[in-house]
Amino acid sequence: MDLSTRVNSDWTVCSVAGDVNIFTTHEFREHLLAALDRPGRRLLVDLSAVTFMDASGLAVLIFIRRMAMRRGGTLRLLAPTRLLRRLLTTSGLSRTFTVSLDLPAVRKAEAALTTV
Repeated sequence: MDLSTRVNSDWTVCSVAGDVNIFTTHEFREHLLAALDRPGRRLLVDLSAVTFMDASGLAVLIFIRRMAMRRGGTLRLLAPTRLLRRLLTTSGLSRTFTVSLDLPAVRKAEAALTTV
């Protein structure tokens, strides 16, 4: 599993590549927690290069979402693969997470929320 973080305008974008499983979730969790400590508290998790995710990876995403909300922040999933979208739907988590297919869609959704 490879992890990277970059700041893109007002979002902290964490990119994940490879397998997220019971053996890699500790590193995944710690990386996302560190990203939450950055200014802005708006976390975008780029899942476009994830090749596999098991229940432990989903549990980390649920935990990080809860931590972001407690801190007054937001978590959004970016470009999950078809496999991950199916996993989110099957598990019922597609209703829990906000999913965007690309960065312009994130900006458009955020703009719509601020103008309401």
